[in-house]
Amino acid sequence: MSFSLSMFIELVVGGLLVATITYCYLLDRRLRMLRDGEGDLKQIVVALDRATTRAQGAITDLRVSCDALTRDMERDLKKARGLADELALMVEAGDHIADRLGALSGTGHAQAGQAKTSSPDAARTGVAETPKSDLSEPPVQDDPLAETGLAAALRQVR
Repeated sequence: MSFSLSMFIELVVGGLLVATITYCYLLDRRLRMLRDGEGDLKQIVVALDRATTRAQGAITDLRVSCDALTRDMERDLKKARGLADELALMVEAGDHIADRLGALSGTGHAQAGQAKTSSPDAARTGVAETPKSDLSEPPVQDDPLAETGLAAALRQVR
């Protein structure tokens, strides 16, 4: 019996050794694959680092460009607002000159009198309203001297 028991123990130990050797072989293969993949992983990390650095530089460049464009747009907007204000003053001056020229020629004077009586707001503010039918048609100037005077007055306002 002792022979068979010792033989049985040695067979079990031998089987366990074969299982251990097989497991070590599989583990070695996996570790080699991991080491081989480590080089690829390092390349991926380096490429990702480069891409991140380029992206940061591009973002910085975009911010600088955006700031410069914002300054340019603000400058242009300020200039446009100034021109719009100046144009509004010119239009107001032109309207005032046209009213004076119309009053001097006699045709605008009669229309101004009619407009003052037609609206209580016009009487309060002292500004004559133009009748609605006159807005759709431009005034016809028969007097070339009045037209020349208007052009000269507009040049003086500039």
